Amino acid sequence: MERVMIKAIYFDLDNTLIHRIKSIEVYAAAFYQDFASQLLEASITDIITIIKTQDNGGYLAKDSPYKTVKEAVSETLYQQLNWHTEPTIEQLKTHWNNQFPLYSVAMQGANELLQTLSEQGFYIGIISNGAHDTRLARAETLTAYSKVNKLVSSESAGINKPAKEIFINTLTEAGFKPEECCYVGDHPINDIEGSRNAGLKTIWIKGFHDWPKNIKPADHSIEHLSQIIDLLSLNNAI
Repeated sequence: MERVMIKAIYFDLDNTLIHRIKSIEVYAAAFYQDFASQLLEASITDIITIIKTQDNGGYLAKDSPYKTVKEAVSETLYQQLNWHTEPTIEQLKTHWNNQFPLYSVAMQGANELLQTLSEQGFYIGIISNGAHDTRLARAETLTAYSKVNKLVSSESAGINKPAKEIFINTLTEAGFKPEECCYVGDHPINDIEGSRNAGLKTIWIKGFHDWPKNIKPADHSIEHLSQIIDLLSLNNAI
């Protein structure tokens, strides 16, 4: 059977092109600076701990009383920090919404990978769950974002990963067949299982989620984005 050449590489955003935990650490320092005059006492470490716990890697905890990560982070910061002049919860939500994307930290090798893939003629896309404006704002912090051909958010698509339709609709609109595309992500179900069910080849980035025992392994597993170039150079062997 003749091998189908990969023509398009699609990526998740958080913990694939953007390192979410490192981004939180940078954002926490900015939060502390912006609200220091209103706090009785707090440390950047305290703020990081609160945000990481509520953010939960960008996935609202199943037992969370909140509807969104933004609500969970903002309301918990309001409740657990020691304020002498309290901000409103809405102010904290707005700060998270507007400022967190600006402090996005690229995954190691992300910009170099996008540049190289573009030079080699690959179509580059991003498919990410979340609000479109924040997805775009975070992605645009990548210095090589201009190499991305299309960013699709679950909000703009009206479909959330892992539903296979968000993958199929996106690549069909771009003129590709599923077997001509590869998806790269860190989440075993939302990224890998979802895109595989749509017929794409899959590359899992290890280190952020444990692999469920009942899920078939990805086509390839990597620890660093630079390994993608190695996979492609092996006669487009993805």
